[in-house]
Amino acid sequence: MEEGVASGVFPGGVLLISHKGGRVCFHKAFGFAELTPIKIPLTINTLFDLASLTKPLATTAAMALLVESGMLRLKNPVFKFIPEYKEGEKKRVTLAQLLSHSSGLPDWKPYYEKIARSSPDAKQRVYQMACNEPLIQQPGTHSLYSDIGFMILGEIIEKAASETLDHFCKHNIFLKLNAKKTFFPGSGQKIMGRIAATEDCPWRGKVIRGEVHDDNAYAMGGVSGHAGLFSTAKEVYLLVTDWVDSINNTGLISSALAKRLVTRRSVPKGGSFALGWDTPSLGNSSSGHFFSPQSFGHLGYTGTSIWVDRVKELVVILLTNRVHPTRKNNQIKAFRPALHDLIYKEVIGIDRA
Repeated sequence: MEEGVASGVFPGGVLLISHKGGRVCFHKAFGFAELTPIKIPLTINTLFDLASLTKPLATTAAMALLVESGMLRLKNPVFKFIPEYKEGEKKRVTLAQLLSHSSGLPDWKPYYEKIARSSPDAKQRVYQMACNEPLIQQPGTHSLYSDIGFMILGEIIEKAASETLDHFCKHNIFLKLNAKKTFFPGSGQKIMGRIAATEDCPWRGKVIRGEVHDDNAYAMGGVSGHAGLFSTAKEVYLLVTDWVDSINNTGLISSALAKRLVTRRSVPKGGSFALGWDTPSLGNSSSGHFFSPQSFGHLGYTGTSIWVDRVKELVVILLTNRVHPTRKNNQIKAFRPALHDLIYKEVIGIDRA
């Protein structure tokens, strides 16, 4: 981690490691929360923009609770909630396919470029563009990581729950797990504590701190199914621990459903995604070379990641601000697997038997 700061992989980061029965064996902060206009040291209590960790920790967890309550079913067709999906190939798309990134949707589109930032109906307009987005593949045939699919899931959650995504997650997930510093800043919640800066953004004309980095989520007011969540490493660990507890039948979600959501899908062949979570890809995983095939995790664009090895009871949470001051810094792609390999060797030992 010190080498990561010194070599410019990221200005700062917090690393939390847990092993065997939820014992936290490492939790330290390195580097800086902000470099410009002044250097501000980072602490273990620094809040980070989690970026796409929003997908499993908020959206997928909310989906799971709504499935448990009977309000949603994974095999529900999307057209049941989104009228734009009643025609053509879109009629075949299911909630499970949105969760597993196999719906046929493209990965991303710059919807924010078509939205006036002061527009009161910006969120609805982005939703509308996402729902109208044409498929680029037959549903269920290809795996392509898609922000657009999770934007749509956010809307489906709000329709099913009859409340906003941030409100549902706060009261049904975060507060129940005592994660009081986990929130969507766009929800208007007062921010308490230091926040790691992200990009010096030419579009917004400032260094971003305390508002979501993702441009589409920002245009939507900071609350979306694909990005917008902020938290600390400790509270991310609380949320991840509940997934582990749920697998063991002591969490918020039933064991059967939790296991289903973190297990790699057999269709489409070759994809690494489970349902809302990812699993180690063969040969080139950000989790490195040693995490078992039963592991699950996720990455965030701002430089965040979660990896959980269910077999070895190893949890690794890495939160960084690698996009500060520019998103063009991609050194973390090589850093992540090297870090996870080192952690595995030090904590578990090289023998995987």
